Amino acid sequence: MPSTSPLPVLLKRIFSRFQDKEVVEGLSGNLLQDRVVDGLGDFLIASNLALNRTQEADDLKVRVAKLEEELSTRTKTFTNRETTMYLELASLRQSEKDVNKALHDKGQEAVELEAKILPLRTHAVEHEELVAELKGKMTKLEERAIQREVLLGQVDGELVEKIESLAETIESFKKTKEELTNDAADAYGKGFQDAIAQFACAHPEVDLTPFGESKCVVDGQIVPRE
Repeated sequence: MPSTSPLPVLLKRIFSRFQDKEVVEGLSGNLLQDRVVDGLGDFLIASNLALNRTQEADDLKVRVAKLEEELSTRTKTFTNRETTMYLELASLRQSEKDVNKALHDKGQEAVELEAKILPLRTHAVEHEELVAELKGKMTKLEERAIQREVLLGQVDGELVEKIESLAETIESFKKTKEELTNDAADAYGKGFQDAIAQFACAHPEVDLTPFGESKCVVDGQIVPRE
């Protein structure tokens, strides 16, 4: 007869969750208990595995959340760095444009300066040629000046000699003139005295005191000679 103990019935109910009801109904006694124990063991193992899997899943969720947070942070950092690099790149490109423009402007200024310098170089060459020509002329003038100085030295020497000779001649002439003047005065005085003596001899009655060799007749009167 089938057992009427409540334990087999309970075991059957528990085991019926894991086995077919028809199979459970055919079990009884120790066999049912063994089956229930095995089923409970499998259930506990499965439950433990499920719990472990649930824990692992929770751990994975936490790690995933941390990774997502870290990824979000790194994404923000990368975005900020990318923005900074983009701004720096834009600044560098603008700087490059500014430098290229400055170089172009400098090149244009250099071309303009070269255009201005070219006539100055031509003038400089002409000026150098003119300076060289003037130096040549100055050299010739200096040579002529030296020659003239030599000639002037010779002429000065000759002039000095001539002047000295002329001075001697003039001095001799002055002496001769003075001698002649004295001789003429003596001759004049002697002749006048001879004439007075002759007139006094011829006309003794005439007063000859108004007459003298130092006097002359002006406007019909006898006056001292100036």
